[in-house]
Amino acid sequence: MKKLLFFSTLLTLTACSGSGDPDRPERPDNVDIRPDVIFSVADDRPLHIYIESQGVVEPVREIVIRPRISGFVTESLLDDGNRLNEGEAILAFDDEEWSYQLQQAENEFETALLTYTIERRQRGDSGSTDNERMLRISTGLADAELALERAKLDLSYTTIRAPFSGEISAPERLTRGAYIASGSELGRLIDDRTLLIRFDVLEAELNRLNRGMDVELTTPYGDQKMGTIRSVSPVVDPESKTGQIVVEVENQNRLLRPGMTVEGRVRVETHSGITRVPRAAILERDGGRTLVFKLNETAVEWIYVEPEYTTSEWAIISHEDIAPGDTIAVYRHFALSHLQQVRPRMAGDIVLEEVEE
Repeated sequence: MKKLLFFSTLLTLTACSGSGDPDRPERPDNVDIRPDVIFSVADDRPLHIYIESQGVVEPVREIVIRPRISGFVTESLLDDGNRLNEGEAILAFDDEEWSYQLQQAENEFETALLTYTIERRQRGDSGSTDNERMLRISTGLADAELALERAKLDLSYTTIRAPFSGEISAPERLTRGAYIASGSELGRLIDDRTLLIRFDVLEAELNRLNRGMDVELTTPYGDQKMGTIRSVSPVVDPESKTGQIVVEVENQNRLLRPGMTVEGRVRVETHSGITRVPRAAILERDGGRTLVFKLNETAVEWIYVEPEYTTSEWAIISHEDIAPGDTIAVYRHFALSHLQQVRPRMAGDIVLEEVEE
């Protein structure tokens, strides 16, 4: 009888222990498991519709610095990043050779002028226009005048001056005594006080844009500027199906630089409604119906809505159960059910995972 009682007790203990991991504690049935859900507050701000694109910055004025003559450099401000005022010398050549040529041209002109004067006196008449022209040619005065003007022009080419105020972009620095051949491309002078930005716009959106409209610009490092549409292309590229707009922007603070890629957007519509919510709050269920989850204390209530207007960021909702100031789920809400208990976290808060001891 004792053996039978012992065997029965052992069998009972084995059945209670089960076949699972003996070190793993069982989860009590009364544990309240609530998912972390991120919420945001609805507001009543208007919803703006924008046309957005990327564009590349270019200067409104730019010249290539290219000497018309060859020579040795005597003065150079052709350093990358140098800022020059209008009329300031960018580059100067040794002008001795060109001064000699000018002096020679002046002497030849004086000789031709003397010959012309004597010949004219000998003829003793005022002469017609045709006779006067032929006399200037036959005495060499006409050629001497052209040679003199050419020599003056060549001498002026020994100094390259800035036609406008701007900044130098040069791949190499020139030093005194360097020999430069005519026609060499030495760098660029850029007027970056006013800049142009070209944006490609889809053909379906091009007709919504007009000259004079404001454009919000964002630099690669997040700074904001405002520009104005200067022109709208009258043609559409048949391959890309886009047209181009040119935006003009003041750049006195030099936040923008030629060649930089910037974001641009133009407001083309504004819509208002009872409530504005983040676009991420709108979920779609089977059948195409859309809903949002609204927080009531610690439970979420789903409400079917039909957004009036939506963008990639926001949606306008006019529903009697959703008002500005309501707390709406925007993240970690895809698998929620109606009236489910949650742990609310506001957008921007840091959610710390609980670590079990």
